[in-house]
Amino acid sequence: MGDSRRRTREHRAARRGAAVLAVLVGLGALLLGATPAWAHNALVEASPKKDATLTAAPSAVKLTFLATLKSDGTKLTVTGPDGAGAAGQPAVSGKAVSAPFTGTGGGLYTVAYEVVSKDGHLVKGSYKFTLAVAESAAPSPSPVTESAQVSPSASAAAASTAPVAGADSGDPWWPWVGGATVAGILVGGLVNLVKKRREKV
Repeated sequence: MGDSRRRTREHRAARRGAAVLAVLVGLGALLLGATPAWAHNALVEASPKKDATLTAAPSAVKLTFLATLKSDGTKLTVTGPDGAGAAGQPAVSGKAVSAPFTGTGGGLYTVAYEVVSKDGHLVKGSYKFTLAVAESAAPSPSPVTESAQVSPSASAAAASTAPVAGADSGDPWWPWVGGATVAGILVGGLVNLVKKRREKV
């Protein structure tokens, strides 16, 4: 009776040990299968950020990755709204790659990258950001003074009709007024004289 119980316990323990071993083997297979995926690199930070809108041009575009980068096989390009390149030569430093930004005009810019993982797997990606540069205001026309609007012909006509004393003679203006007054008196007297003669006749 005692031997039978002992064998039953041993049998149960053996079954439990086999189950635990199967679980450990399965976990090991999963971990080994996931190792290549963990070796792949990935973008963790970008400057400028994805879908960002900037009011001033950045000095450089910088991307930081999960693992250390290799100079060979690492590419970073920036394309402007006109399709032209907008970045200088990229430089790799540890986990980051950066390139000076050379774009000037406003619009949508595309950042594209290629990096090689430790397992040789090529990782590609891209994103966009917008540069909103305010257009410079057009210079306002110079105000035109009233004197500038007078045509030369009008100025000449005014000069010819206005009684202006000679600059060299230095004659005053009052003789003109006095002459006009005397002429008016003489014309008035002549008119009265003609009326009186007509009445006598």
